[in-house]
Amino acid sequence: MKELRKKQRLLYGVMKASVIIGAVLLFVYIGAKPYIIDYSVIADKVCNYICDGMVIAVLILLFIYYSKYGKCESFLSSVENELTDTGYYYTARTESVTEEYISSIYDDLDECNYSMNKNLEINELDFDIKAEKRNEFFYCVAVEDIDRNDVLAYLDSVIYDITVRNLKRKGNAVICFVTDKAQEDAIALSKMITPLGKKEQIKIAISIVELSTRRVYFLGNVKTKCQQLVVNFAMNCELPLKEQYIGKERLPFQDALEEKMKEFTIKEFKSGNFSVH
Repeated sequence: MKELRKKQRLLYGVMKASVIIGAVLLFVYIGAKPYIIDYSVIADKVCNYICDGMVIAVLILLFIYYSKYGKCESFLSSVENELTDTGYYYTARTESVTEEYISSIYDDLDECNYSMNKNLEINELDFDIKAEKRNEFFYCVAVEDIDRNDVLAYLDSVIYDITVRNLKRKGNAVICFVTDKAQEDAIALSKMITPLGKKEQIKIAISIVELSTRRVYFLGNVKTKCQQLVVNFAMNCELPLKEQYIGKERLPFQDALEEKMKEFTIKEFKSGNFSVH
């Protein structure tokens, strides 16, 4: 991935420089055109051909760049965010019992004027909390020992709830799992942001609160509404986060992800044969 990024940045730099140079030449030519014509009609035609050629060259570079890297840019950026984020954070909430922790989250959401639902079933799965305010959603689930299958199952239910039951086409959502023990395969999904829609109008973030260690696993190094929801309600903190709530450890799943990304190719990505989670 690093080599791919180097090539991408090089091509982007060439493309950007070409756009700037082309724009400058075009504006200079437009301003100087009367003087060039007075000097020589042939010179004007030559300058006109040069400007046309520059515009065509810029368009070709733009086409090459976006046809090659346009579709994978968002994907690569999201992977880089996962790799550069710290492994976990610490919650500021003091409750050590699952029911009390969830109740505390409920009270804070309710105080912030969210529309609250408690102990509801969505797509045959039980949710302890569903909070909604305009295009913001916060779901909270108690799972004693959470694994990858739990995360994916609840994610599917939330997608169904937002897009089918609520008919939303844009918004930000957080699924907060409160657990005594989080398995490694569940933690590996904690920094995954699920985008929906061609322009990623809906984003769904995962957060896992492990009460036994006070750790909160989520993508915390990108300023988004999802990050704010996790920090404010799952952790009971404010942004920017204080150092005492930021872990310093890189987790094994991040090392594994970095190794897997060494096999990344644009061809496999475009064909749908490459996935990281």
